Amino acid sequence: MSTLGSLTTRIRRQPWPWLALGGLLTAILFLLYLAPEEATLGSGIRSVYIHVALTWTGMAGFVLAGLLGLAVLATGSEQLLKWMQTLGWVAYGFYVAGVAMSTIASRVNWGAVFWQEPRMQAAFDSLAVATIIIVLNSWVPWVRVRGLLQAIIPAAVAWITYRAPLVLHPRNPIFSSEALGIQAAFIGLFLLVAATAGWLVWRLVKTD
Repeated sequence: MSTLGSLTTRIRRQPWPWLALGGLLTAILFLLYLAPEEATLGSGIRSVYIHVALTWTGMAGFVLAGLLGLAVLATGSEQLLKWMQTLGWVAYGFYVAGVAMSTIASRVNWGAVFWQEPRMQAAFDSLAVATIIIVLNSWVPWVRVRGLLQAIIPAAVAWITYRAPLVLHPRNPIFSSEALGIQAAFIGLFLLVAATAGWLVWRLVKTD
């Protein structure tokens, strides 16, 4: 049976998870369409909405995977390891998408990508560290060491990010605006994207 045929069969047998995913994606698009524009950026803020939602989802995923990593370090549990690795890879994917979206948002709103901007450099440095650790983690045979390595990622990303000086990047893209509509749009999109990431983790673990 082809991959497409197998997927179609699974959807027919269990439609509710896929309906939930469709609902999440529809809600993301709907909220992005309704999200208010900003006085300076205009409609360009929509690229920032997406960038923040993806990046924050990736960072939140790193934190949760890191906490699972500490649990794996303490217990050596293979089941926790499975969840940790899946969550770690999904978080990595969303973080990569967030960093990529930051270059698009930069070009849309500033007219160019400022590669030397400190927060932009920090994002790529964080991505490099996360890539090295997560790939290394797939080779290491010791369960507890894998847990320790996973726990290092959120600490390293946070340290690299918050030690970078602010030049063009705002300190807090959500609460730097006084408009409640903009704040609500940022938070709502983050929650919806995070829920989508959670769906993906659950689905990958379930089908593994």
